[in-house]
Amino acid sequence: MLQDYFSKSKSLFYSLLITLPLFLIYEMGIFFMFQTGISFAKNGGDVLIEEFIKMLGLNGYYAASSIFIAVLFFILISQRKNFKTFNINYNYLFFMTIESLAYAYVLLFFLKNIYLFQGENFNWLSNFILSIGAGLYEELIFRFLLIFILAKSISFILKTKEFSSLILSIVASSILFSTFHYIGEESFTPISFTLRFLAGIYLSTIYINRGFGIVALTHAFYDLFVIFRLT
Repeated sequence: MLQDYFSKSKSLFYSLLITLPLFLIYEMGIFFMFQTGISFAKNGGDVLIEEFIKMLGLNGYYAASSIFIAVLFFILISQRKNFKTFNINYNYLFFMTIESLAYAYVLLFFLKNIYLFQGENFNWLSNFILSIGAGLYEELIFRFLLIFILAKSISFILKTKEFSSLILSIVASSILFSTFHYIGEESFTPISFTLRFLAGIYLSTIYINRGFGIVALTHAFYDLFVIFRLT
């Protein structure tokens, strides 16, 4: 039972199921604030994906959400093809949530009140939505995509072994993750940079061992804890 949980909860299928509420809350929150005229900022990870798509000459406004939906359908089709079932163990989703809460509390103990989302702080609702978006899109970029791309690139260029390439990619992605948070109005300080770098290492370790879903939820929970402590 326990071995089955750790194996399946790390899969993309369960990762996408557990992050689907984050996606819906974030997208509906952005839409609601836009329609009602409430000041808001989209999560920096979301904007980064949009800007990349625009560089390709395409409309990037709904790029991040479109990618998430496309990946979701692809995984669902693969699940049906490979396992001949859409059966979901809801106990696994519950334990994944509890596990993510525990990881987030550990992160809160070490980082105290440093935000892990990137964007301007307009109001509590905007910060709430930014926290949800950070859990989803920043983990999608800096863990799910960047670690894979960097590991393959480092292995190809430096001819390093798989484990060495993975370690170097984790360090590099964590540096980029920490640097990313100073694109905006926040001033750079060595302490906040170092703490965010260490948070990147911690989140990368969770991602490698427990999968995208749990690390995304951990990131979102941490930022939500900070918001409710500071507002």
